[in-house]
Amino acid sequence: MQETEKPVPVAIVTGASSGIGEATAHCLAEAGYAVVVAARRAELLDRLVADIREGGGTASSVPTDLSDTEQTSALVKTALDSFGRVDVLVNNAGYGPPFALEQMDRRAMRHVFDVNLLSGMQLIAELTPTMRDQGGGRIINISSLSRYVGAPLASAYAATKGGMEALTACMRLELSPWNIKLSVIVPGFVDTPTFDKSRAAGQHLRNDPDNPYRQLMEDLDAFATDQLRSAVSPEEVGRAVVRAATAQSPKTRYFVPRSARTAARMFGALPDLMADRLLLKMYKWGPRA
Repeated sequence: MQETEKPVPVAIVTGASSGIGEATAHCLAEAGYAVVVAARRAELLDRLVADIREGGGTASSVPTDLSDTEQTSALVKTALDSFGRVDVLVNNAGYGPPFALEQMDRRAMRHVFDVNLLSGMQLIAELTPTMRDQGGGRIINISSLSRYVGAPLASAYAATKGGMEALTACMRLELSPWNIKLSVIVPGFVDTPTFDKSRAAGQHLRNDPDNPYRQLMEDLDAFATDQLRSAVSPEEVGRAVVRAATAQSPKTRYFVPRSARTAARMFGALPDLMADRLLLKMYKWGPRA
């Protein structure tokens, strides 16, 4: 009796126009996945798709503003119309405006949550019936070390990443009867354009002499620049995503690099006030006279 040919597995990757998302799309394509890439900038997605196809892979782009509910739904529909299935969802889209909380209004806060967390929740919800009917699937959520190690000017971003990890823990239980497995990837410092974009977004505040966080912004820029000298590449994160997507029993959490796990454990084990003192010294920030 002739064996039925296995369908080509399909993956959706959000935030794929650069950095971790772009590298992840390449890594999944090299691992044999047809990749549906989503982000706002169509020209960058088109270039990524062309690169993947030139390397012999299969890819298609769906320009998507993930803060928009209808466009997020359209991403799912387009992927299913094009390939008939989705085996892996990588929720990577995210950004972190470098502002103090008092410098963000409710609309700005909501936009961070829409892109970083609520879009991922919507995609999981809309893909669950498909994955259940297929007999399983993988959902891989990109978290951040900022979920474990606090940083000033990162409150909204870190809150979404904490929410993503809480979501993952709950959904592992909720979806377990249908062989839908969830993992989080926790990157430390990764050499991506994110830091340059963040610096550009905050330039007007950096130039404002009345900004009480002006010196902190400069010090955090210097800190990030120093950390980037030993940062991991986006491809290392992409390879961790492939491991989570293909392992028979994937880990619930992958730290990239492994030293990120050490930092998370160390600060998690310290009393809060002791951790605060260490971090304030590291960031050169503290009580003002």
